[in-house]
Amino acid sequence: MENSFMVTKLFVGGLSWETTEKELREYFTKYGEIESINVKTDPNTGRSRGFAFIVFNVAEAIDKIIEVSEHTINGKKVDPKKAKARHGKIFVGGLKPELTDDEIKSFFATYGSIVEVEMPFDKQKNQRKGFCFITFEQEQVVNDLLKTPKQTINGHQVDVKKATPKPDQIAIRGGLRGGLRGRGGIRGRGRGWGQGWSQGYGGYNQGYGGYGGGYGGYDYGYGNYGYGGYGGYDYSGYGYGGYGGYVKNLDK
Repeated sequence: MENSFMVTKLFVGGLSWETTEKELREYFTKYGEIESINVKTDPNTGRSRGFAFIVFNVAEAIDKIIEVSEHTINGKKVDPKKAKARHGKIFVGGLKPELTDDEIKSFFATYGSIVEVEMPFDKQKNQRKGFCFITFEQEQVVNDLLKTPKQTINGHQVDVKKATPKPDQIAIRGGLRGGLRGRGGIRGRGRGWGQGWSQGYGGYNQGYGGYGGGYGGYDYGYGNYGYGGYGGYDYSGYGYGGYGGYVKNLDK
């Protein structure tokens, strides 16, 4: 379930580079009272990245905007969408063979809605590896879990960490994803991006025997949300696809 903040938040893509916060306010204020506008910019150049987030006082404003078939600002057609909360992903290490997949899933399901559980399998040993990845519908669930990095499942202690690759790896994949495809969200994970994950967890592969060996290509850009492409924009870090052009996708 989306929280109240997300219900009143609008994503606007396809903006011209020159479109300002003032112009967005002037255009969208007719749909409802606006609380805040955040035009995303490149932290190095200060240039607009071609999209923004707008928070309204009431959810009805979002519905009114979506009902309109076409929106044009500064002579350019833009693409407003209901903003979606980012998924959150954790790495769970130290899993004992005695723990079943269902026990692990059931334990973490008590914290929030689970989107995907990845249980790497060791074919040589014919058993599950000592770690897994769990993706939650809401990123906040991950933040809550990180408050207790040591969790106990049926008497077995496990390690919980946020699944976050190195910034440079995100940047490289973000640029490739957008630049080569011009669209995002085709696949939640791409196996062809090389060694991105072998070092992405700062040595997890060393501690959990083989982590990263077969998982060198995870595309962790929240691509499951992909909305289609507007060549030249980078929305990948927000789950609106890898829209290419700019590589920066780690906005705070």
